[in-house]
Amino acid sequence: MKLAILLGLKLNTNRSPLVSIVIPTYNAQDWIVGLLESVVKQSYRNIEVIIINDGSTDSSLDLVTQFAKSVIDISVHVITQKNSGVSAARNEGVRYATGDLLTFVDSDDIWFSRKIEYQVNEIVESGISAVACSYGIFRDIDSRVLEIVHPDWSYGGVRNWLLLRSYGGLLSSTLMVTRDVFNKAGPFRTDLSLSADIEFAWRLLRITPVKLISEPLVGYRLRPNQMHKQPELLLSEAQRMIKIISLLQVNKFQRIFLSNLNLRLFLYCLQDKRLISGTSFLFSALKINCWEVVSTLISISSKRAMRKIKNSEKKSFFLSNP
Repeated sequence: MKLAILLGLKLNTNRSPLVSIVIPTYNAQDWIVGLLESVVKQSYRNIEVIIINDGSTDSSLDLVTQFAKSVIDISVHVITQKNSGVSAARNEGVRYATGDLLTFVDSDDIWFSRKIEYQVNEIVESGISAVACSYGIFRDIDSRVLEIVHPDWSYGGVRNWLLLRSYGGLLSSTLMVTRDVFNKAGPFRTDLSLSADIEFAWRLLRITPVKLISEPLVGYRLRPNQMHKQPELLLSEAQRMIKIISLLQVNKFQRIFLSNLNLRLFLYCLQDKRLISGTSFLFSALKINCWEVVSTLISISSKRAMRKIKNSEKKSFFLSNP
């Protein structure tokens, strides 16, 4: 509360503020209805849903239009634009939003029913301006839960996210923020797609701390052909990130960042059983920063061991009703 006052931020004293939910969608016909069902089943009811159809070429637009017509007690708006990228779609959604609180969700993720309720309560009761939550990673093909992630939203935690040393905060589906703070932090950069959320998080922390709700309230769907597995896009965005973020212009951190990026590309190839095509990424990672590769691989092994210990948490998440 005191930090927000010092920064000159406007705190919302309304006990039941309107929450605007911004959903960018592009060719998500296989998942979008499932997401929307989880959104309109939220226990907190003072919400509006803004769907930005980003030039889909499949049946996504028809599906969301039909869904919007079927919802009676919640305002669901469908806006169509030519394909401009996920950042532009989110920014467009914010322009249409009328709520004092903003939250975002990707079209292939899932929300648990009390997600909005918990976050609104935290903002109203504590006066903080930004709240995120933990999430579970589940596999699309069989809904198997692979891991529960409790992101570290401290400065050091977000820096590790930026340097690809840890899982990200899944800002695009877990964050709730006041409109005032979003405006102060600035919109999502339209020249970024995969990296837009971490770049926004890096700016956001200079405006306000982000409170984490430790309970996993979001399901992150792991599926084939996701954008984050596209090497060319990742590598080109990496160069833009280096130009944008001053931390990455420091040689030490730039080497960590690029080493972990190439290691991650190698692991994606390994996961998809493309060992030969991934070898060049591993060699690049070792060449850039050998010690960082060793450290990261040790960390991965430790996390895999911990998964067995945390199996009960995964099971609980799997059995929960979204």
